[in-house]
Parts: sequence; structure tokens; C-alpha cells
Amino acid sequence: MEPPIKVLLLDDHPLVMEGLKNRLEREPDMRVVGTFSEPHELLRRIGTLNPDVAVIDISMPGMNGFDLAAELKRTYDMAIKLIVLSGYVYDEYVHKAYELGIHAYLSKQATYPQIINAIRQSMLGLRLVPERMAALPGSNHLTPTEREVLKKVALEKTNKEIARELAMSQRTVEYHMAAINRKLDVRTRVGAVAKGYELGLLERLYD
Repeated sequence: MEPPIKVLLLDDHPLVMEGLKNRLEREPDMRVVGTFSEPHELLRRIGTLNPDVAVIDISMPGMNGFDLAAELKRTYDMAIKLIVLSGYVYDEYVHKAYELGIHAYLSKQATYPQIINAIRQSMLGLRLVPERMAALPGSNHLTPTEREVLKKVALEKTNKEIARELAMSQRTVEYHMAAINRKLDVRTRVGAVAKGYELGLLERLYD
């Protein structure tokens, strides 16, 4: 069994943060390792908490979320996935966030399932893009691992077989399939394979 995703939360609204914390801890594959209401305190303690994902607000006292994201990226690069949860969903904010390397920019109106999905997808390296910004460069590119999974699916392998052959858990295979379907804008394995051939991501088995 894989270890849970370690999540860190930053928000200066206690009720918002406590509600999200309680909801995330109901997920068997997630564990909240820290909650903060002040960015500088987060920076002081993040090294000892070793989170996989940080969910941060943009509007914070003392240091805005963009400066915090830039600092975290300079220090930890891709070791910590960043998700912005903000009440401000302006195009310029979203563009700036993606330029800084965040993996998802969500409105505070997002549902808990949407936030949970963003956390899981960020662990696969997927960057979730708001619908109106779907043309953001690189938003639909499959990672090398996703391509390998798609190739196995094209060979009619089951998730169990793919997990064994790629040395990963079935849950991870499912996460990769969800990422592949979203990036290729399809709903089924058959649709993913068809789109893979159409985009040249797969080599045809027969001429």
C-alpha cells in the first residue's frame, strides 16, 4: 500500500481551513501534516513537515501567495506540488500562478471533490487549467509515464497487468488514466486510445 499524500494548508480564514482539513482527512490516501494562517511561519516549518502538496491562498497577511509560491519553487522546485485556492479568479492572477509553476488554480467556490481531485492529479504532474484557459501551453501534454500507461491500454492490458508491468499500484494506474482522459478530453479507455492514435501518441500495430 502506498503512503498517503502529505498535504499542507495555508489560509487566514480558520473556518475555511478547518473545514478543508477535516474533509481531506476523510480520504484514505491523504494526510494533513500542517495548517498555517501566516506564510512566514509556513516557510519556517515546511522543511520539517516534508509535504507532498501545499494548498495556499493568494491573499495573505505579510506575504502574498505569489511571493510565497516563488519562494517555495526556488527552494523545493517540483518536490512540493502547489495548488492555489483563491477568492480571486482573474485571468492575470491565473496566468501569473501558472508561470510560477503551480499545478492548479481553484476558486474558493470549488467543491471538496474538485480540490481532492486537484491534489491527486498534481501528484501525477498534471497541471489543472480553468476551462476558459484550456489553451495554456503544455496543458494537454502527456508525461512519459502517462504515455507508457496509454501504450499498455492500447494493448488491452488491465489495470492490474499495467500495475505489475510498470511496478506501480493499481490506484496509481487509475490516477494516470484519469489524467490521460482529462488531458485528451475523453471519457473512456477506448476513447483515450483512439485519441492517442489521432494525435500520434501511439504507433499503430498494423499498417
